[in-house]
Amino acid sequence: MKKSELAIVLAWVSSVDGRLINEMTVEAWHELVGGYSAADVRGAVVDHYREEPRRVMPADVVKRLQVDPETGVLPSATDELLAEQKADWCKAHGVTVAEFDANQHDLEWVTAVSNV
Repeated sequence: MKKSELAIVLAWVSSVDGRLINEMTVEAWHELVGGYSAADVRGAVVDHYREEPRRVMPADVVKRLQVDPETGVLPSATDELLAEQKADWCKAHGVTVAEFDANQHDLEWVTAVSNV
C-alpha cells in the first residue's frame, strides 16, 4: 500500500478517535502494515471500531487480517477449502491427514487406501 493510501485510512481513524496523525505516524504504521492493501487495512480498522471501544493499533490490524505469523501470509480460502476436502477424504478412507501427507506420493498406498 502506498503511504498516501495509508494516510487516508489514518485520517479516518483520527475522525473516530481524535488521535493526531502526522508524517511520523504514517511512517510508523506503514512499516507495520504497509504490506497489506489499503482496503484490507481500512476493513480491519472499521471492524475493530465496531467491536472495540479502545484505539486501534497496528497489531489489531494484523490480528484481524489473520496473518500467519510463521509465513507472514494471509490465509487463502482455496487453501482452507483444500485442507477441509483432504481431511474429509482421509476420514472417509480411514486414514489420518498425517498418514496421507507421508504417503501421498506412494501410488500403491494411495491405490490401496482408495479402494477401501
